[in-house]
Amino acid sequence: MIVKTIMKAKARGGGIVSISPDASVGDAARLLAEYKIGAVLAMDGDKVAGILSERDIVRGLAQAVDVCSTARVRDLMTAEVFVCHEDDTVERLMEIMTSKRIRHLPVMGTDGRVSGIVTIGDVVKSRLDETKMEADSLRDYVMAGR
Repeated sequence: MIVKTIMKAKARGGGIVSISPDASVGDAARLLAEYKIGAVLAMDGDKVAGILSERDIVRGLAQAVDVCSTARVRDLMTAEVFVCHEDDTVERLMEIMTSKRIRHLPVMGTDGRVSGIVTIGDVVKSRLDETKMEADSLRDYVMAGR
């Protein structure tokens, strides 16, 4: 299975939730809560400037109590963003997410623009669906041979 297939199956359709790197961390936290997501892309126009996750906010809170009202997204976001492409396999996503210890990957379209975001939950669901389909096929094959 490839990323494009996962994106089509996502309930939100892979919609991109983004925020300016200059927005407040409080605004970003409200976006995360509103959309029930774990990370938001920090976009500078069409360019990915960074990614801000719940973990980034928690780490920032540990450093300063008033971080949500004074800090900007750029102060806490991860600027080195790893991405995937629509034609990458689920195995490739698992490799990236595991080796980099990340749970969110922006998806780059063939035009070089962000087309969505894939989460570790999307990858796990994809693998479970694939495994179930294989098990069902094997069961049908065995039953047909009786």
